[in-house]
Amino acid sequence: MSKMAKARRWSVLVAVLAAGGTFAGAVIASQFGGRGPGPEGLEAAIRTDPVFEVAEIPAEGGLGKRGVFVQPTSAGFVCLWDASNATSRARLGGCNDEDDPFNGQKLFVSLAYEGGPAVAEVKDARLIGLVPLEVAGVDVLMSDGTRRAMPLRTVSVRGTAYRAFGYRFKRADLRAGVAPTTVVALDVAGREIDRQATGFGG
Repeated sequence: MSKMAKARRWSVLVAVLAAGGTFAGAVIASQFGGRGPGPEGLEAAIRTDPVFEVAEIPAEGGLGKRGVFVQPTSAGFVCLWDASNATSRARLGGCNDEDDPFNGQKLFVSLAYEGGPAVAEVKDARLIGLVPLEVAGVDVLMSDGTRRAMPLRTVSVRGTAYRAFGYRFKRADLRAGVAPTTVVALDVAGREIDRQATGFGG
């Protein structure tokens, strides 16, 4: 099986939590099929491989600053994390095959939120993302029909250039029940070239 075909099977969602400095992670919905490093190899790489901050989510309304981090791993995956800092073991995000970090798409995004289950009860909702350079803009479609433009930053991680972003949704939107529903990638002419549903608020 080629690594490109393998990427379709090995797209993984990873939640990393720490207790007393000990890694207590879970690889969710992964399909390693006995090939490659397996879940244990990926978890070990996540524990030890360096991470690179590519964007920032500023502190706002009593909520602390967060960072957006990329972690190219020795296990053959590229991971995208939402975390309070580079050394935190409490990370939220996911990993894709290094040969196809966007998993055949134009968007590598992750939404995290605290509170709920109703949108109006959510205390904090954040979207992080990584896109290839051909993506000139990223918009989030909201449940009330409005859009939020993501602040893209061009970054380089180990010689590979990307655009990255991190965004915290306004509490006023959440209190009003307005949820982010879809993430849309745009080309330089403003045409849509990819979209992904968030699965939030629906």
